[in-house]
Amino acid sequence: MKTDVWYCAGWSDELNPGPIGRRLGGRQLVLFRDGNGTARALGARCPHRGADLSRGWIADGCVQCPFHGWCFDGGGHCVAVPSQPNDVKIPSPARVPAVPLYERDGVVWISMGSEAPCAAPVGATVPARGRPARRVWFAPHLVAATLLDTLENFFDAAHVPFIHRSFGARQDPLVARRRLVMDPDGQGFRAEDDPASPWQVEARLPSGVLGLLARLFLGLRKPVAQHMTFRVETGAEVYLEYPNRTFDLFRTHLTPADADHTWLFVESLRTRAPHALGDRVQQRAIGKLFEEGRRERTLILDAGPDDRAHPVSVESDRVGLAARNLYERWAGGAAPVRDLDVAVGG
Repeated sequence: MKTDVWYCAGWSDELNPGPIGRRLGGRQLVLFRDGNGTARALGARCPHRGADLSRGWIADGCVQCPFHGWCFDGGGHCVAVPSQPNDVKIPSPARVPAVPLYERDGVVWISMGSEAPCAAPVGATVPARGRPARRVWFAPHLVAATLLDTLENFFDAAHVPFIHRSFGARQDPLVARRRLVMDPDGQGFRAEDDPASPWQVEARLPSGVLGLLARLFLGLRKPVAQHMTFRVETGAEVYLEYPNRTFDLFRTHLTPADADHTWLFVESLRTRAPHALGDRVQQRAIGKLFEEGRRERTLILDAGPDDRAHPVSVESDRVGLAARNLYERWAGGAAPVRDLDVAVGG
């Protein structure tokens, strides 16, 4: 993985009161706030006997080891050893590595390099619609899959009616063909339904009493505009706009926990149903989506000697494959591209 960029590590509220432990980029880290309220990230393994600092406490702005009580400040230096008098020198190797951290607009970012990247991470942007947007941060979710597989799955609309039955059962399994427009710098794209497609798909909403309640209290309507975007450094977004110009915007950050696991950090901005009931409905829906998604990995068999070396793909896989290819190029240091010719079918 690239070490000179920012990765989402979690939400600001998670550090209150803290500390919390999180495996990111193959490293076990402890996140907490120091005595000034500044967010910090340190290696979680205590140099004394290897205890997990994230299972300790915050004492005077330092993280305290749960095994022998050693205290480490925001820079990773041990500043107290309770088993010896204060005037006894603490061994110089008694420290843990500090990880570059940046906090902005409710999001905590870290870098896996020894130095913080020059550019700050890109903060949240709100579409200009003349009204305040409600923001919700959902509980982080650890996926038992590689980052590339998780990224491709995010854009996979074809699996929704079969895996995410809580809201996809009424969805047409037919997937609209999408048009990809690359960003000028070659580091991302925008995907939207292709008006020239020979097949079109219309959104289906709940009917009956449930549908009436959804319209009255949640402002749910058929979207008049929708698109998905992807940027290699900041993640993916889904945007839905409704007839009264309200919108839902879901932003997803993907961060590798290790080679086989990926963190999903999902937040939403919306002007539709800007109240606590809308928050609770979204929290429940995203939680259910994550719960149903756990079933996906149990359905996949390892390839045998008689199986194809590469999976067969079709038109509905195009956007996910484009995101995968773009991220692979970026992570591998390849030059940006101006067009992604993703072959499917055949």
